[in-house]
Amino acid sequence: MKEIEDLESQLLPLEREIKLRREKLSSVERLLNLENSPLESLSTSGSSEEPVNRKKLSDVAYAVLHEANTPMFYKDLCRAISMQGFIIPGQDPATNLIAHISKDPRFKRIRRGTYGLKGWKLKRRKPARRRKNNK
Repeated sequence: MKEIEDLESQLLPLEREIKLRREKLSSVERLLNLENSPLESLSTSGSSEEPVNRKKLSDVAYAVLHEANTPMFYKDLCRAISMQGFIIPGQDPATNLIAHISKDPRFKRIRRGTYGLKGWKLKRRKPARRRKNNK
């Protein structure tokens, strides 16, 4: 009888340790699943709230440019999109933004890193001429 009580007393801390490790494992698995899930399907707090991103990235970028009515440098466009509460996924959100809008026919690259909308009538700036030094 004493042996059984001793074994049971040893078993209780082990069961607690198993429970703790299973909870940690579950947390790690949830984090790994976040990396493999599209951001549009995630919610802000993991509850049953509306998803963070309900629109496509290119649609939000179009709306921002349309409202600004002027071409924007891609990092500024990324910042403006983020200020509207839209989360751009990826390690480098600004580069991800370029990848999305460069494929969309509604956008036009004005010059390196600067984008506008296709229907805009814009004059292209000519590159500045370099002056030769007469020394």
